[in-house]
Amino acid sequence: MKTFLLILKILRWFLGILFLLIALGLLIEQEIGASTIVLIMAVFIIPLSAQFILNKLYPSFDRTNRILRSINYSEYNTVLSTYQQNVLLLKKPLSEKKNIKCGIKIYHHTLSSIISDFHINALEVNILNDIKNYFNLSDQQIYIEKNKLAEKTLKSLIQKCYDDNRLTDAENQQIISLSTFLQFPRDRTEVIKNKVAFSLFNKILDEKISAEYLSPIKETELKQIIRDLRIDQYNIKTFISERKIKKLKHAKLLWNLDHGIFPIIYNPPILLNRDEVCYININATLIENKIVHTGYSRSSSSVSFRIAKGVNARVGGGRYRPVKENVRQIYPGNLFLTSSRLIFNAGGKSFQIPFNKLISYERQGSNFEFIVQNKNYLLRLNHIDHEILSIGIRSATRQFKDSNDQIKAKAMREISTNEILI
Repeated sequence: MKTFLLILKILRWFLGILFLLIALGLLIEQEIGASTIVLIMAVFIIPLSAQFILNKLYPSFDRTNRILRSINYSEYNTVLSTYQQNVLLLKKPLSEKKNIKCGIKIYHHTLSSIISDFHINALEVNILNDIKNYFNLSDQQIYIEKNKLAEKTLKSLIQKCYDDNRLTDAENQQIISLSTFLQFPRDRTEVIKNKVAFSLFNKILDEKISAEYLSPIKETELKQIIRDLRIDQYNIKTFISERKIKKLKHAKLLWNLDHGIFPIIYNPPILLNRDEVCYININATLIENKIVHTGYSRSSSSVSFRIAKGVNARVGGGRYRPVKENVRQIYPGNLFLTSSRLIFNAGGKSFQIPFNKLISYERQGSNFEFIVQNKNYLLRLNHIDHEILSIGIRSATRQFKDSNDQIKAKAMREISTNEILI
């Protein structure tokens, strides 16, 4: 009998695939109606699709489905008793195979209902063990059913625990207990936790650095958030993109420059005066607009008159005028900001501007203009360096005029009482 059923099943698969190919051929020939009919026949002939459709359209077709649907899985204590009563009402006893199949589904649904609140107590564990023992389910079968629910359940629990942007000891223990019960690997649980935690941290980080300046207080808040989220602070750089790290460092630099705290460049390629310190070195291009002589143009005025038939004479004069053009010349170099002056190093076009000689400076689009007495210098910088230089000059000139810079003193006190993230 089993051999006959196996042969019948193989035959159904063969015919079903053959009908699918015929339906495809009819579809290519644009026989839509005939193709649809043959396709429907193929679906009902193939065992897998036919069984699926029957179970969906007629769930009562299988006796086990009627039994399973009658059980209220939220009432844990009545699951087995309800099943036993329904089995007694059947005219024909269930086979051992179907009984085990029911047991697996009952265990799955009961487990899903029990862990829906992310807690499990001793009574609930006993109920699940009773189901396992009653249906004589193997450890492997139990593991498979737990594995089906574990990852999704733990993701939901971890997301819920992180709703307030922190993970308490109690919440962490709850996650560990549930993952242990569901036999979910500890390392995969940590991966899920890290994914959720770093997603939250990146959103908070974006908010902190969106204002461009990152103060020590804000940086300390980020440090505390790392602790609250239970992120490994020693490996924080491996979980933040290089772009965000650069943006974070840039935001810190801008805050420091604005408060008169400069990075120091040791041994710069320029000669410094006594007690002079070099702060900033950026690429810049000097732009000079000059009027140059490019040649001459001739203009003339003359009169023509007739001397004889076919002969004309022209009398007159002309003069040459010089031609001049406005030419823009550029000279790339390096611009240095020190504690007392600006220095542009570009070979023969180098210059320096002591702060006591600087009348004003102004940003003009992508250019920076410095006015010194009767001379002006126009430098082109990129967008980032524009911002750095503008803030740097403001703070450097402030400290040049007043060595007891109270803004810097206050900033240094703030830095001393806060933590460094990166």
